[in-house]
Amino acid sequence: MRLIQKGKIAGEFTGWDGDTVFEFSNGKKWQQARYKYHYKYKYRPDAQVWHDGSKYFIEVEGMPEMVEVRRL
Repeated sequence: MRLIQKGKIAGEFTGWDGDTVFEFSNGKKWQQARYKYHYKYKYRPDAQVWHDGSKYFIEVEGMPEMVEVRRL
C-alpha cells in the first residue's frame, strides 16, 4: 500500500454508514465505496488515504479498520 493523503477530517466525524463523504481540512473529499457501518464520534480525527492496486482505503484515527473509498 502507498500513502496518498494524510491530514485531519474537517469538523465532526461520526464513523461510516454506507455512503459517507469524508472531507479533509484541505477541502479534498472521498466517498465510501463499499458498505460498512460503524459509529464512533471524534472531532477532527487524523486520517490517511492509502492506494492499493486499483483501490483506495481510508484509515481514520480510532476506527478498528479501513474502509474502501473513491475520490470525489
